[in-house]
Amino acid sequence: MSSSKAQVSLKLPKEYWDLVVSFLLSKGFCKRDVANTILSMTDGKNNFVNFYASGILLIQGKEAERLKEEILGLIKLEHVVVGCDEAGKGDVFGPLVLCCCILRPENFEKVLSLSPKDSKKIKDEELLRKVQALENLVEFRCILLSPKELNQIYREKPNLNRILDWGYSELIKEVLKKYPQAKITVDAYSHRNPFGSLASFEHKAEEKVEVACASMKARYEFLNWLKTYDLPKGASSEVMQRARRMLNQKNYEDFVKAFFLK
Repeated sequence: MSSSKAQVSLKLPKEYWDLVVSFLLSKGFCKRDVANTILSMTDGKNNFVNFYASGILLIQGKEAERLKEEILGLIKLEHVVVGCDEAGKGDVFGPLVLCCCILRPENFEKVLSLSPKDSKKIKDEELLRKVQALENLVEFRCILLSPKELNQIYREKPNLNRILDWGYSELIKEVLKKYPQAKITVDAYSHRNPFGSLASFEHKAEEKVEVACASMKARYEFLNWLKTYDLPKGASSEVMQRARRMLNQKNYEDFVKAFFLK
């Protein structure tokens, strides 16, 4: 028989770390030092569990699948949770996309098994696959502001944070109509919470599974918009040169398409 080690991962919210560590200690695991991990444990039988700052738990060994199922069995979500994040703030081309992910308890374990990540820490190809899988497990509520719409709103609210305040307020109101008891987290983009008691406002909130899902969905919609109009992502010198060329063209069709069409 092959002795090759299996490797699986899951998203483990940090509030469950102590519970999982206690479980692993009861199974005979002990701690060890491994670079780039927050914590690493082994049972001395070639089974290893690594905890990463991103909230990802990597399990390696012949018993990896069984350990994953046992760990998931420890984790229960008692109520609906909602995470919100955005994409498109730093790119030359494209819309501003705000998304909220609604995660119900019955799908919590399945979503953890997909190991959702902050969209800045995942390759586009993997992101596209995972979002398509997530769409069968969670509800998304999104606002996509095309460049034309964003420019119009900016005339009334000439501050990006105030636009985000408005957009998230609209999404939060929509979510609470259907899920009035939902616990909502918005990834913080300023120093004050503009939503009062309606939502928590947390820096580095992508560590929460529901916010990571929202981050990925927002990026997914942003990338699809760019693909529709055949425009590059990012703000590199090459992208800036593309924008300048479009500005200098006698025919402004491409420029208008990039910055003003819905």
